[in-house]
Amino acid sequence: MNDEIKNSIILIAIIIVSSLLLRLYFFPFGIPLTHDALNYFWYANDISILGRLPDGYTFGNNGWPVFLSPFFTILNSNNMISHMELQRTISIIFSVLTVIPVYFLCKRFVNYKFAIMGAAIFAFEPRLIQDSLLGLNSSMYIALGTLALVLFFSSNKYAR
Repeated sequence: MNDEIKNSIILIAIIIVSSLLLRLYFFPFGIPLTHDALNYFWYANDISILGRLPDGYTFGNNGWPVFLSPFFTILNSNNMISHMELQRTISIIFSVLTVIPVYFLCKRFVNYKFAIMGAAIFAFEPRLIQDSLLGLNSSMYIALGTLALVLFFSSNKYAR
């Protein structure tokens, strides 16, 4: 394996772990969700309980609650706070794992050293950290958008 590849794997792993540790340090254990995240939570909870999309909600975007509902079903807890912490945890996981496609997207245009710097800047961006700690849906959509761009710019014919 090439030294450049080994170095980049090690550095990306360090960035991911340190970014995860930073988010876990500021994780608001035992504090309920608020505002939009709370609306997504109730919608996902209703989907989990009913087994179908509930009536009476006016969401322009229900992808995040639909994604969360199977995890709520698997957790099978009567504690509302544990479901809210699960929502935050899933948002954090998406936020942290987005570093990988960001690195590949940056690597497509610049040297691997600058690509690692770009991934680090993305991993420690305060607003993204805050959004993931709030349990909002933006981390999932940023991850999907970044992955779509990486696949779009890929030169591999099987990635298209």
